[in-house]
Amino acid sequence: MAKQKQEFDDLDNAEAQGDEFTSSSRECKPLILAIDDDQDNLLFLSYILIALQYNCITTRSSQEFLLLVKQLLPDLILVDLVLPEMNGIDLIYQIKQDSQTSHIPIIAITGLTKTDDKIQAKQAGCDDYLVKPFLIEDLEVILARYF
Repeated sequence: MAKQKQEFDDLDNAEAQGDEFTSSSRECKPLILAIDDDQDNLLFLSYILIALQYNCITTRSSQEFLLLVKQLLPDLILVDLVLPEMNGIDLIYQIKQDSQTSHIPIIAITGLTKTDDKIQAKQAGCDDYLVKPFLIEDLEVILARYF
């Protein structure tokens, strides 16, 4: 139990360090930007990404997300497809239509499991697709394709 608590303490410390994003820290670790309307999903993702040695920034707002994409030019983007303000397909499409951001790989992380949903995401410009709930190892394998 003490070891497990230490692991969580380490993650809390890592998350705090992740909040202090600087250009020098980005040189060492890729930056991943994630959007999801569920705060628990974002927290889970941030713990995973920090443990895997990535910098991460998360948001629940579609408008903030689009601003962050242009300002930060992240190395990779994780997008939930079901969002309240603007759906993930529209976000992906906007990113891929902009010459400044079209090169950024986008992974959909979603609860949508139908083939039509996957096709629609692919047509919008999505590079990979991961269905929730997912295994951490599956996310790690997908991320390894890009880094």
